[in-house]
Amino acid sequence: MVDDQIFREVDEELRRERWATIWNRYGVLILAGALAVLLVIGGIIGWQKWQVSARQSAGDQFIEALKQESAGKTETAFKTLEKLADGSTKGYELLASLHLAARKASAGETAEAELHYKKIAVDGGADKILKDYAKLNLALLRLDGASFDETKGALQEFVAPGGAWRATALEVVALSALKEGKLDEAQSGFTEIVGDRSSPSALRRRAQIMLDVIATRRAQRDAG
Repeated sequence: MVDDQIFREVDEELRRERWATIWNRYGVLILAGALAVLLVIGGIIGWQKWQVSARQSAGDQFIEALKQESAGKTETAFKTLEKLADGSTKGYELLASLHLAARKASAGETAEAELHYKKIAVDGGADKILKDYAKLNLALLRLDGASFDETKGALQEFVAPGGAWRATALEVVALSALKEGKLDEAQSGFTEIVGDRSSPSALRRRAQIMLDVIATRRAQRDAG
């Protein structure tokens, strides 16, 4: 028992000596490393707090811009949205760009609308669905007065099965066909929309209405 006690004391003494040696040699480095870790952690926490604050600020500005627009203060609203689109947090930057693009397009300011859609379409950090939506709208902006063949060619990449905006693209192509009296092509497009359960319900309802219109036109044509 005495021998065991002695061995334990010697072992503890050796461990203390080893730690003392390590501390004497590397104590400054250990402290510096600990300080660096604390600084990194502090920096991360500070950055996260700044991001939360920036998102909240951007969200408040976006909502305020929409309120201003609803109140008829369009110029003030657009200035706020332009500012957000040019340098805000990623989510609100994209939202502001999309909103501006839609408003510019509806006002006939096609060139400005295209600039906003292009910005989203080439944004490497943007979600693929949003990028495809921007590309689709770019194509649609250029279809004013286009023929059925031109419309079909421009939207070809969006009508492939599985695409997020397939139903929308199919509807535009089908309407273009209907406008030129191409009933078979129009019927084919609207039938695809109705038969695809992933299509938005509103689009499926519109497509069914258009199929009824086509059926009526066929009946009138056959009767004549």
